[in-house]
Amino acid sequence: MILDAKRLAIAATLLLLATGSWWLTRTVGVPEKVFDGKVRHDPDYIIENFDATVMNEDGHRRYTLAATRMVHYGDDGSSDLEQPYLIQYRENLVPIHTRADKGWMPKGGNQILMSGNVVSAQGRDPRGAGGEIRADSMKILLDR
Repeated sequence: MILDAKRLAIAATLLLLATGSWWLTRTVGVPEKVFDGKVRHDPDYIIENFDATVMNEDGHRRYTLAATRMVHYGDDGSSDLEQPYLIQYRENLVPIHTRADKGWMPKGGNQILMSGNVVSAQGRDPRGAGGEIRADSMKILLDR
C-alpha cells in the first residue's frame, strides 16, 4: 500500500475532526440539571375560609377580600383563590361587591384577576341607580 499525499490529507483531516469532536463534547457538554426546588411551583401555605380587610390611611375600610380557599406560592409570591368575594368601599358611595369562581393575585396584591361567572354589583344610592356587571373574567385594581 502506497501512501500518497491525497490519502494522507484525508487521514489527517479525519483524525483532526475526531479529535475536535472529542474535545468539543468534553468542553461544551450539556449542564446537569440541579433540582434544588427553586423552579418548583409548590404552595408554601394554604388558608381555608380566608377573610382579610385592608384599611386606608384614615383607618376606614378600603376593601374586604374573602375566599373559601387561598393557596400561596412562595416561588413567585402569587396566590390562587377559590370562590373569591371582594367588597370595595368608597367614600360617600355604596360598596361594590364582586364574586367569581376563581381568582389569582400576583405578588404585592395590588390587583386580582377573577374568572368564571364573575358578578360585580353596586347598590343604589342618591347619586345613581346602581347596577350589575357579569363577565367571564375581570381584572380589578385594588390600589386605585
